[in-house]
Amino acid sequence: MVLVTAILAWLHILSAIGWLGGGIMFAFVVGPALRTLSPPSSGEFLVKVVPKVVRFFRISAGGTVLFGLLFLYSFSGGDFSILSFSTHLGAELTIGVSIGLIAFLTAEFVAAPRQVKAVNVIKEMMAAGQHQPPADFPRTLKRAADSALVTVILLILTSVFMVASGFY
Repeated sequence: MVLVTAILAWLHILSAIGWLGGGIMFAFVVGPALRTLSPPSSGEFLVKVVPKVVRFFRISAGGTVLFGLLFLYSFSGGDFSILSFSTHLGAELTIGVSIGLIAFLTAEFVAAPRQVKAVNVIKEMMAAGQHQPPADFPRTLKRAADSALVTVILLILTSVFMVASGFY
């Protein structure tokens, strides 16, 4: 059982690294770099790369949640009283899990759909032979970037509580 718990912990951590690391890379490196490209270049990048990025984030986010819950179950022996606020471990784990689930829901139901919407706008523009994006496109991109940044901030907070729970 110790080996299963260790494997689940590693799978959870590796998935989380992919999710948070990818989010930080996209929010602080790729996103700002896209603003320096011409509209056709940034549009082509969005169409070719963002769907793969969204898929990667969905897989790593889903893996983080799945392996995290399985790890919690294995670690606690199925006794979820470990999440009680009466102990530091329980409080930190509960807060971390809660923020992590909020990050997952934000990523899945706010950030990803906004990113997909931006890609679809560019695809429609290219199909119509337009060279300039619609007037409201910068707002669409800003909303996608903002929701991704919120997800990254929530993941950082989650990491703080999860690391703190390791020092109970």
